[in-house]
Amino acid sequence: MIHHTCDRCKRLLDPTEDLRYVVKMEAFAVMEPVKLGDVEDDRDHLLEVHEILEQLDQQGTSGISEHLFQKLRYDLCSDCHRKFIKDPLGHKSTGQFDFSPN
Repeated sequence: MIHHTCDRCKRLLDPTEDLRYVVKMEAFAVMEPVKLGDVEDDRDHLLEVHEILEQLDQQGTSGISEHLFQKLRYDLCSDCHRKFIKDPLGHKSTGQFDFSPN
Protein backbone atom coordinates (compact mmCIF):
# COMPACT_ATOMS: atom_id res chain seq x y z
CA MET A 1 0.00 0.00 0.00
CA ILE A 2 1.30 3.45 -0.90
CA HIS A 3 1.57 5.93 1.97
CA HIS A 4 1.39 9.66 1.31
CA THR A 5 2.72 12.36 3.59
CA CYS A 6 2.12 16.10 3.36
CA ASP A 7 5.37 17.60 2.07
CA ARG A 8 4.81 20.77 4.10
CA CYS A 9 3.71 19.63 7.57
CA LYS A 10 4.82 15.96 7.28
CA ARG A 11 1.41 14.66 8.40
CA LEU A 12 0.54 11.14 7.22
CA LEU A 13 -2.44 11.29 4.84
CA ASP A 14 -5.04 8.55 5.14
CA PRO A 15 -6.54 7.93 1.66
CA THR A 16 -9.88 6.88 3.19
CA GLU A 17 -10.27 10.04 5.29
CA ASP A 18 -8.00 12.81 4.00
CA LEU A 19 -8.14 14.72 0.76
CA ARG A 20 -4.69 14.93 -0.84
CA TYR A 21 -3.71 17.80 -3.13
CA VAL A 22 -0.90 17.56 -5.67
CA VAL A 23 0.93 20.78 -6.52
CA LYS A 24 3.12 20.71 -9.64
CA MET A 25 5.51 23.53 -10.47
CA GLU A 26 7.97 24.21 -13.23
CA ALA A 27 10.82 26.69 -12.95
CA PHE A 28 12.86 27.47 -16.03
CA ALA A 29 15.29 30.06 -17.29
CA VAL A 30 14.01 32.54 -19.85
CA MET A 31 16.46 34.09 -22.24
CA GLU A 32 15.31 37.24 -23.93
CA PRO A 33 16.32 37.63 -27.58
CA VAL A 34 19.24 39.96 -28.17
CA LYS A 35 18.68 42.91 -30.48
CA LEU A 36 20.96 42.80 -33.50
CA GLY A 37 22.23 46.31 -32.81
CA ASP A 38 23.52 45.20 -29.39
CA VAL A 39 25.72 42.38 -30.73
CA GLU A 40 29.33 42.99 -31.67
CA ASP A 41 29.83 42.06 -35.32
CA ASP A 42 33.52 41.20 -35.02
CA ARG A 43 33.08 38.36 -32.49
CA ASP A 44 34.49 34.93 -33.28
CA HIS A 45 31.36 32.81 -32.71
CA LEU A 46 33.16 29.54 -33.44
CA LEU A 47 35.77 30.34 -30.79
CA GLU A 48 33.03 31.22 -28.26
CA VAL A 49 31.24 27.91 -28.88
CA HIS A 50 34.54 26.04 -28.55
CA GLU A 51 35.28 27.76 -25.20
CA ILE A 52 31.80 26.94 -23.88
CA LEU A 53 32.18 23.29 -24.88
CA GLU A 54 35.59 23.11 -23.17
CA GLN A 55 34.11 24.55 -19.97
CA LEU A 56 31.31 21.96 -20.07
CA ASP A 57 33.86 19.16 -20.47
CA GLN A 58 35.82 20.41 -17.46
CA GLN A 59 32.88 21.18 -15.17
CA GLY A 60 30.41 18.53 -16.26
CA THR A 61 26.78 19.15 -17.19
CA SER A 62 24.99 17.70 -14.15
CA GLY A 63 24.34 21.04 -12.42
CA ILE A 64 23.63 23.03 -15.57
CA SER A 65 20.29 21.46 -16.44
CA GLU A 66 19.18 21.86 -12.83
CA HIS A 67 19.71 25.62 -13.07
CA LEU A 68 17.88 25.87 -16.40
CA PHE A 69 14.82 23.72 -15.71
CA GLN A 70 13.23 22.12 -12.66
CA LYS A 71 9.99 20.21 -12.40
CA LEU A 72 8.67 19.95 -8.83
CA ARG A 73 5.79 17.95 -7.34
CA TYR A 74 4.39 18.18 -3.81
CA ASP A 75 1.65 16.34 -1.91
CA LEU A 76 -0.29 18.60 0.46
CA CYS A 77 -2.99 18.04 3.07
CA SER A 78 -6.11 20.23 3.03
CA ASP A 79 -4.76 22.72 5.59
CA CYS A 80 -1.41 23.17 3.84
CA HIS A 81 -3.11 23.41 0.45
CA ARG A 82 -5.33 26.21 1.73
CA LYS A 83 -2.26 28.06 3.10
CA PHE A 84 -0.39 27.52 -0.18
CA ILE A 85 -3.27 28.90 -2.28
CA LYS A 86 -3.52 32.02 -0.09
CA ASP A 87 0.24 32.69 -0.22
CA PRO A 88 2.00 30.56 -2.87
CA LEU A 89 5.36 32.34 -2.56
CA GLY A 90 5.31 32.49 1.23
CA HIS A 91 5.54 36.29 1.48
CA LYS A 92 3.12 36.52 4.39
CA SER A 93 4.72 33.72 6.40
CA THR A 94 8.22 35.23 6.33
CA GLY A 95 8.84 38.11 8.68
CA GLN A 96 9.46 41.43 7.03
CA PHE A 97 12.34 43.31 8.64
CA ASP A 98 12.12 47.06 8.80
CA PHE A 99 15.63 48.33 9.42
CA SER A 100 16.21 51.94 10.34
CA PRO A 101 18.53 53.95 8.09
CA ASN A 102 21.99 54.40 9.67
